[in-house]
Amino acid sequence: MEKDKIKLNEFIENPEHYFVLLKPALKTRNDIHIIEINVQGYRDLFCMIMDLLKTAKFALDGIEVSIENTINTERYVGSLLRIIEMLIPLEEAELLDMLYLKHLNEKNKSDSN
Repeated sequence: MEKDKIKLNEFIENPEHYFVLLKPALKTRNDIHIIEINVQGYRDLFCMIMDLLKTAKFALDGIEVSIENTINTERYVGSLLRIIEMLIPLEEAELLDMLYLKHLNEKNKSDSN
């Protein structure tokens, strides 16, 4: 129980150590944010975008994967899952939004002083 209190105090006193996924896009606004997706370079980024486009196209076309099919759908789905994994956590989204807004408001107050 004591360790939980220490962690909560650390969270309250140093929220910038915990809110690392979203970053404000503009210093003057708290409603637009930037999220980073890690890539190994331009080639990786372009391949990821192409995989997403192809996955969406296959979903729209209702493609059926068969043994004779030479399309590597596993790669496209894998790329999509890789991006989804980077965008977690969803379970705490509402709580994180409330705490993050509180953090930004406190930060703006301290910056203006």
